[in-house]
Amino acid sequence: MLQLLPGLIILIPPAIDMRGNIYSALVSRLGTSMHLGLFSPTLKKGGILHQNAYASLLLSLILSVILGFLAKIAANAFGMHSISLPAFILISVIGGLISGIILLGIAILVSILGYRRNWDIDNISSPIITSAGDMVTIPSLFLAVILLLNFNLEEKILGGWLSPSTLFLFLFVFLAFVCAIKGLKSNEWAVRRIIVESIPMFFISGLIATFAGLALNMNLSSLIAIPAILVLIPPFLGESNALSGILSARLSSMLHIGTVNPKRFPDKLVSANFAVIYLLSIFFFLFVGIISYGASAYLGIATPDVVKMLSIALLGGILCTTFLNFASYYIAILSFRFGMDPDNDTIPLITSLTDIVGVLSLLFAMNLMI
Repeated sequence: MLQLLPGLIILIPPAIDMRGNIYSALVSRLGTSMHLGLFSPTLKKGGILHQNAYASLLLSLILSVILGFLAKIAANAFGMHSISLPAFILISVIGGLISGIILLGIAILVSILGYRRNWDIDNISSPIITSAGDMVTIPSLFLAVILLLNFNLEEKILGGWLSPSTLFLFLFVFLAFVCAIKGLKSNEWAVRRIIVESIPMFFISGLIATFAGLALNMNLSSLIAIPAILVLIPPFLGESNALSGILSARLSSMLHIGTVNPKRFPDKLVSANFAVIYLLSIFFFLFVGIISYGASAYLGIATPDVVKMLSIALLGGILCTTFLNFASYYIAILSFRFGMDPDNDTIPLITSLTDIVGVLSLLFAMNLMI
């Protein structure tokens, strides 16, 4: 399908990234509200949970439209043959809404369950959301592609100058504009703040993640020649984002409650968190390498031998972890110093940066080992 629809792979990293960004930021805010004693496990209008869920759904539609535009603009800017703009928008929005609704349900369930069982959801929510995002986003995009192809939505109608996908383009752009206005004019201060702070940051994040898609598209022939690496990419990026999400959520909470001060250099507490992330990364990336190799071998997919597969996953993972540790810290303290909420800013930006650094680290390790 990647060969059938040229340029589609450009959309995959930012789509996965955006789902993780929106809903990891959601659970990070909810985790902070639990630490501050403000959380209530009810979806009653005006409550913390309702405000965050409502804002997240608005962001899902708005940013899905933006990602479709970014993917097409990036493909044209780099002279890459690709599907049409309406097709990009249609796939992005339908896939985004399906995965967004599923992830919202998971986020609400994890938050309520964590609250009732007195868990620190900063430690568990990001891994769950990023992994679930990987699991549901690609199948959701795949379903959107099937709808596009099976219902001939690119077929010209009305004298050959319009198509159903173009009509959907206008509809989705209009709905995104309405959602943005509703969010910005909401009577609830928390909703307005989430929308105002999130849209610019998510736009930057989507732009960054699009470059990860471009890097994959440029190396598509190599990846198709060694398809086990394609199997490795989603869990690799998922674990990278999970680790960055854990660290970012913990840093945000520690800044809010005052256990960490925004200093130029990380203190002992922050350094201890760095060490934990490194230890987790060694375990998780080796695990991802083994699982990807085993799945590829079982399905008869061409794969490097197990040692090379583990080496690619581990080397790429360590390089990416080094970046995410320091980037998470400095993004969080800069956000805090400028009076912004790190829960809204740190996770979206660091996961997008981690996506492109993760892709480049993995491609570097692949070229080095193979």
